[in-house]
Amino acid sequence: MRTRVSFIVGCVLCVSISAGAQEISNTHFFPGVARLAGVPPSQWVSDVTVSNLNDSAVVVGFQFFPERTSHTFFDLTFPVRVSLEPLETRLFEDVLASLFGQSEDIKGGILMTTEDELLMTTSNGEDAVVAAAMRTYDVSSPLGGTAGQTVPSNGNMVNFSGNPSYVTGARNDSRFRSNLGLVSISLQEVTIHYRIRKSDGTVVAEGNKTLGSISMDQWSFDRLGVGSQEGPLLVELWLDPDDVSTDPELEPPEANSFFAYVSKIDSDSQDAEFMWAAPVYMD
Repeated sequence: MRTRVSFIVGCVLCVSISAGAQEISNTHFFPGVARLAGVPPSQWVSDVTVSNLNDSAVVVGFQFFPERTSHTFFDLTFPVRVSLEPLETRLFEDVLASLFGQSEDIKGGILMTTEDELLMTTSNGEDAVVAAAMRTYDVSSPLGGTAGQTVPSNGNMVNFSGNPSYVTGARNDSRFRSNLGLVSISLQEVTIHYRIRKSDGTVVAEGNKTLGSISMDQWSFDRLGVGSQEGPLLVELWLDPDDVSTDPELEPPEANSFFAYVSKIDSDSQDAEFMWAAPVYMD
């Protein structure tokens, strides 16, 4: 069957906890899930860890959303399912290969749920929550070690207000490189503007990106026109005014909305930091 993604997105947005915390919910969404070659010689993969916090077994459904693809309608029967025993913790190494059979370079987001209504079961119950975390890391080190970043699920970082979202602490210089990721959870095409400032407030790059409905993409700061800049950078993002929903009663996904992140990578060690863009809400 083909199920409208608006319902799924609504479930994702029910998570309203700190973006830096461990995530405990019945539904999780992780952006930045990867299995691809990066800046040579880096090779990136992602692991997902899930803990069943219940005294009974639960079925966990997984769905992969490739980036640069519109997903307004999608086969959300969750054919990839895993059963976890009570209080069991399971690590899915190289999750795109081990759970989804992906062998080529690919990137996107993973939706994970124990919701009976999404899985079309009655076995889990409404209290079936799991803890989950995702790590994307580089496996190219000749010494066998890894460096990467832990990515929390979506948190409460959705912006639909028309006010900006901000990320501070990005770097793009001789030591670090950064990437900007955008995720649209709108049911129509939207344009998201970005502005990047160096430490004295001077604008070093600005522009906009248009995303299809329920889609995601990521760009290096170099591709955004930032160039090499000494010191920390501030990223500002906002919906195009023409795309801001005028009905104050609407909430995502009926209200056009997005969330964004910056991934900052140490060019020598490949160690990375994941930073959500925090929205500004004003009365």
